[in-house]
Order: sequence, then C-alpha cells, then structure tokens
Amino acid sequence: LSAILRVVDPVVHDGAEVGHIGGQRDDNGILAGNPLDRGERGDLSVLLLLFVSAVDAVRIRTVSQPDYADNIFGVVSRMVEEEGLLSLFSTVPVWFVKEIPFNIMKFLVFDTSTDYMYEAFPAAREDILLSLLVSLVGGTLGGIAATIVSNPADVVLSELKKSKTDMTPFEAADRIRERGGIPAFATGMQLRMIFYSLLVSLQFFLYDTIRIGLGVGNDDMKLYLDVLNVALNEKVKQ
Repeated sequence: LSAILRVVDPVVHDGAEVGHIGGQRDDNGILAGNPLDRGERGDLSVLLLLFVSAVDAVRIRTVSQPDYADNIFGVVSRMVEEEGLLSLFSTVPVWFVKEIPFNIMKFLVFDTSTDYMYEAFPAAREDILLSLLVSLVGGTLGGIAATIVSNPADVVLSELKKSKTDMTPFEAADRIRERGGIPAFATGMQLRMIFYSLLVSLQFFLYDTIRIGLGVGNDDMKLYLDVLNVALNEKVKQ
C-alpha cells in the first residue's frame, strides 16, 4: 500500500513546480499565492503519512514475527489491544525524518539527471520513446540516491516496530549503533536500492506515459493552475 501511495509523488511534485510559477506577481504587482497549493496538498500529505506509517508498522511486525497473528487484521487488532491505537502512529516523527530527505533527493537527482540527459541528447525532447527512457533512467538514479539518504531512518523504523517496545527513536538508534556501529545503519540498503529504484522509475514512467498519452504538457498544467489560482484568490478576497 505504501508503494502504491508513492505513485502520486510525481503529480504532487509537478503541481508544486507549477503552483510556484502560478504564484508570480500579476499585472497589478500583487503576489498571487495559491491557497490550494499551500493548504489542501499539505493536509493530504499529512494524512497519507499517517496512513503509511500505520501500514508500515503492521508490515514490520508481520515480517519480524510471522506467528504474531493469523492475518493482517489480527496483527492490527493485537497491536491496538496490547500497545494502544497510538502505537500504529508512534513512528510518524521518524517517517518525517525519512520521507523529507528521501523526496528531496529523489526529485533533486531526477531533475538534475534528466536535465543533463536532455541537454546531451536534445532529440529526446521530441521523441516519445526516448523521453520515456530518460524518465526511467532519471527515476532509477533518483531512487538509488533517495535510498542512500533515507536508509538509516528505515533501519530505526524497523528496530522500533519489530516488537513491542517503549524505546524512543534516539534509544533505538543508540541500540543499533552499539550492536553494529555506523555500518549497521546501512542494513538492507542493497535490497532497498533495488526496490526503490524500480518503484521511483516506474512512478515517473507511468506519470509521463499518462501525461503524454493525454496530450497534457507542462504549459497546459501551468495555464490550468493559473486560472484556478486567480479564481481562488478572488474567492478569498470576497
């Protein structure tokens, strides 16, 4: 489920860029901020993070203790009964520590690498297959880079949720360091690199495939959000 939810990331990223453009000053010199961009998307991101945090807590417990319960519903029920409902969301702060650098690095490397490839191979801008190949390569590089910067937080998450515990994230990090030193925070990085490189490349590939298939360009998205931005600002003024 958490992997599926990540597919919306490119849409949010593109919306953020276009929303920023839509926030330029109008003819009267007034900065037209986008309330939709600032509010609703932020609320949605928080809700998704809460949901993904709970799903991942259940996943880790299921993998680390296969006999914990008969099915996923049993795992949720037992965790809530023994540890309380909030235990499903106790790792949200660690998720922020993981997701912020993950997404920053993912988009930074994707944007930088695809810009470089388009400059090196200008024909790719006009060729659909080459353009999709650029997205695949850029997504793969972005996924690998994102894994490297977020893996330590992933290891802490696993330590916190593999069994019932009252440890804080800092105590979990200390235990990991005492057990294996700094290299212990790279545990599982190779598998995560494979998983996230495939996932992120698929994200951007599917996003660009659908966008190109529908004939939607960046200028079209900018025009739509500019019109929406004006309408929302007029409504706010009223």
